[in-house]
Amino acid sequence: MKTFDIMVVGGGHAGIEAAYIASQFNLDVAIITIPGIGLGSAPCNPSVGGVGKGQVVRELDALGGLMGILADKAGIQFRTLNDSKGFAVQSSRVQIDKDKYSEEAEKIIASIPNITVIREKVVSIEKADVFTIKAENTYSAKKIIMTVGTFLNGKLHTGSEQTAGGRVGCDKSAGLQDLFAEIKTRPQRFKTGTPPRLDKATIDYSKLEEQPSDSSVRNFHCLHTPFDRHISQVSCWLARTNLNTMEIIRANKEKSPMFNGQIKGVGARYCPSIEDKAYRYPDKQVHHVFIEPEGLDLDTMYPSGISSSLPKEVQVEYVRSIDGLEKAEIKVYGYAVEYDVIDTTDLKLTLEHVQIGNLYFAGQVNGTSGYEEAAGQGFIAGANAALSILGLDPLILSRHESYIGVMIEDLTSNTRDEPYRLFTARSENRLFIREDNSLLRMSPYRTSFMLNLPIDKYQRDFIAQYEELMSFCDETMISEKSPLMKQFSGEGELQQLVRRMSVSEILRQAWLNPISTLETILSHYGLTLSYDLIRTVAISKKYDGYIKRSEDQFEKLKKMDNMRIDWEAITASSNISFECKQRIARIKPDTFGQLKLIEGIRPATLAVVAAKAL
Repeated sequence: MKTFDIMVVGGGHAGIEAAYIASQFNLDVAIITIPGIGLGSAPCNPSVGGVGKGQVVRELDALGGLMGILADKAGIQFRTLNDSKGFAVQSSRVQIDKDKYSEEAEKIIASIPNITVIREKVVSIEKADVFTIKAENTYSAKKIIMTVGTFLNGKLHTGSEQTAGGRVGCDKSAGLQDLFAEIKTRPQRFKTGTPPRLDKATIDYSKLEEQPSDSSVRNFHCLHTPFDRHISQVSCWLARTNLNTMEIIRANKEKSPMFNGQIKGVGARYCPSIEDKAYRYPDKQVHHVFIEPEGLDLDTMYPSGISSSLPKEVQVEYVRSIDGLEKAEIKVYGYAVEYDVIDTTDLKLTLEHVQIGNLYFAGQVNGTSGYEEAAGQGFIAGANAALSILGLDPLILSRHESYIGVMIEDLTSNTRDEPYRLFTARSENRLFIREDNSLLRMSPYRTSFMLNLPIDKYQRDFIAQYEELMSFCDETMISEKSPLMKQFSGEGELQQLVRRMSVSEILRQAWLNPISTLETILSHYGLTLSYDLIRTVAISKKYDGYIKRSEDQFEKLKKMDNMRIDWEAITASSNISFECKQRIARIKPDTFGQLKLIEGIRPATLAVVAAKAL
């Protein structure tokens, strides 16, 4: 019987991320996954990044993860979302060739000698001193990471048709109780959905709005040349629903599994199906439909925004009611999938299960939606499983320093009644946790691994240069007589630069783009530095004053949030309501910050706990 240090169950985005980081510690790692499914496959929207999600991908990349590498290699359209807003909420998004993405994942994982890929369906898992995993063959592992996605007791719905599976054309995995009798799943199943795939040759693109790839968007992986694309770039297209579209959907409400009682699972509020939109917003008839290619050599387009589980004939009717899609042929019909999820309040911040040691969970099985959220969790679980084996301190990302940290704390602090989606508004510190400074924020965590791979050398060099350039900006003064000052002056009287200023002060001027301004100044002094370095320093200087003020506030909050509490003593207090005691006993918070996040905790309870602690 083959024994591994870590076995990852599932080869999706969470699974490959977990295995990839664990392998960097020279441990013996295995991925066991259902046959016939490529590693890192994209069964839903073939894209990586987006609002809040682009930040996660860059955090993963700075930590030594895999997703950014794969997205660059398979990227066929690059965009910046929120590009008209401030840098803090701008996010990169990459449309991927889904076959190429999976091919690259297979190639990279296969090149790592201490990762074994096993293509067998897991039947049962038993725990004694180590885990015994029974599939076609029997294996053992010191630690297990469950990344089973939507396959856990999954069921697909298209109209009245119901089939077992985690995605179209694939089998389901056993229910969690069949694998672990001790694990509790949420009584409420979750649901996700996907739209019909359209034959690209049957679309009238002349009626659609073209969205070309943006060559100015920086690649995700820090070791890749910033703007060189690895494969051909193509456009996405924008269509819109209309009154006829929405009336067709509303007229078939009784045929929708979501509304006739057939589907019991709860879907993501922030990623609604077209049926949800039709019934939730009865006065709105026009919704965006993004027509996106699934790959360079594939003949299908993904119409993002019209996911549906309506019967096939209704899907054909509403699709063809959209301008540009009048003759569209459906290659694969849309469907919804119901699946089991675990109660994430039974997980530690390391994503290890509280009741069953050495067992970790990551990805959609934790009730999240999105490839990026799954990958972030997979990295945390994989890193912590490896660090635990080596007897090293766990990896706990602060929510004040990372979106991954926000997500992990949100998941482990509260039960979820709907799929969790990450976006920038979930962070209290989003002015600081931007895409451009991901490396600075994540480098201390990466350094704690004590590894010496190419990314570690790159980070050491980058930070040294960053500190030098920051000092240059603070110490270099530019005379009011310099031609630069005239060049940087704005149009109005208040935008005239008429006195001597430091480079840092110039970069903070509201009407100036800090990146191009710093590039101009460096060129004036004959200095040539990397785009990444210039961008990070320029934006950091732009926000410097705001960040320092918010840092002062957050230092106070962090001090309070990190304060240790005794949840058992709190539940024994006569000053706490019975309802709050029940919630506290359920979650068992270790810190005041975790206590704050528990849904339904009253301000009076927080005041009592804070007063006693202080």
